[in-house]
Amino acid sequence: MAGERLARQFHMKALLLLVSLVSSMFCQASIILNADLNFGTVIVADPSVVGTVTVSRGGGTSSSGSIHVVEKGHPAELILTSFPVGVYLNISTDILDDELAHTQLISQGKLRVIQLHHPVRVFTDRYGRARLVIGGTLQSMPHAGSYLDGQYETTISVEVSY
Repeated sequence: MAGERLARQFHMKALLLLVSLVSSMFCQASIILNADLNFGTVIVADPSVVGTVTVSRGGGTSSSGSIHVVEKGHPAELILTSFPVGVYLNISTDILDDELAHTQLISQGKLRVIQLHHPVRVFTDRYGRARLVIGGTLQSMPHAGSYLDGQYETTISVEVSY
């Protein structure tokens, strides 16, 4: 079909596979991943135009540019347990590979996680637990070629210290 742009629909999620724990004292703390950061199902209407999708820590999803949200995503949720009661836990993140990869095929379209949204620290409750919610912003790269349908993934590192 001449002159008609084909929109590709795909599902992306950034996996929080690598979670590291650093503490100033010995402890048997653990981190439970309740939900991955998921950018939802989106369509890139024009691969030559930059677009972004943002999933807020509160669960809101917004888009701009050439990306349109078809199905809303959700933030990552981690439960931090077995920490001392009533302490602040310092949170830092690192995007190990900012470019998302298609889980099964090689895609010409390039997608990058450009920012993670999370608090700098969280406070443990009377049971030594804290809840950490992480949102993020995904960006499509201009002139990158077409995007294949499917899931796109990457890995981020979360460091917890106190």
